[in-house]
Amino acid sequence: MRLESFLAQSGLASRRHVSDVLEEGRVKVNDEVVRIPSYPIFPDKDKVTVDSRPVAVPQKRLYFMINKPKGVITTAKDTHGRRTVMDFFKDVRVRLYPVGRLDQDTTGLLLVTNDGTLTNRLTHPRYGVRKVYDALLNQEISETQTKQLESGVIVEGRRTARCRMKILSTRGGRSKVEVELHEGRKRQIRQMFETIGFRVIHLHRKRYGPLTLQGLKTGERRELHESEVAALHQVATGERSTFHDRRTQSHRPRQPHGFGQSRQEPFLNRSRRS
Repeated sequence: MRLESFLAQSGLASRRHVSDVLEEGRVKVNDEVVRIPSYPIFPDKDKVTVDSRPVAVPQKRLYFMINKPKGVITTAKDTHGRRTVMDFFKDVRVRLYPVGRLDQDTTGLLLVTNDGTLTNRLTHPRYGVRKVYDALLNQEISETQTKQLESGVIVEGRRTARCRMKILSTRGGRSKVEVELHEGRKRQIRQMFETIGFRVIHLHRKRYGPLTLQGLKTGERRELHESEVAALHQVATGERSTFHDRRTQSHRPRQPHGFGQSRQEPFLNRSRRS
């Protein structure tokens, strides 16, 4: 990439003003002053500064949801060669990472992004993002037993926070229960049922905050709509979301691409004589 183009795309100055800054000797590449607009650089390798301040091209922020299949690891890289959620994003030329975790045997809605600030907020216990699961149990469960779990049980020495449970169906000696949590400890739902002698045969996350899978098939992914990203930001700042499922269902799935490109404040708007 030409140095002149790199500086212009960084959002720090117009292409015309970039030429002036270069002529003034205010630009360095790898600590060496460069005045040539066509000077070739590699943004991923070269260090570019203006007035001793680092410059970078803003990275587009990408937001995806995926319906995670069973047997897939929720991590960016696995040292044992197992399949990870990032195997579904090999065509995306940006470093992405999952928001939180779903264990290997759990399926359902998982967010994947390169927005570190949003990720940190969504996974912080302070905000208690709502997560809803369907749990298939190995035996029939009663309302009394679900009430016991709702009020909190001791898991690994700590009492779980209050949650909500609803028995969806019971047949063939098994029950299907909807579980709504606002905390996210490792294997929490499975361990909660284990405390009263139940085993979770299958666990599926169908909602994360304001988002649902909306018919997204197992192993499929899609980019989030702007309204969905806005709703996540509301949740992540502790505000009550105005997001409605009906609104989102009116959208058609998109092909993966970025939006919401971050911008840097200009600091080059100084005259040549200043």
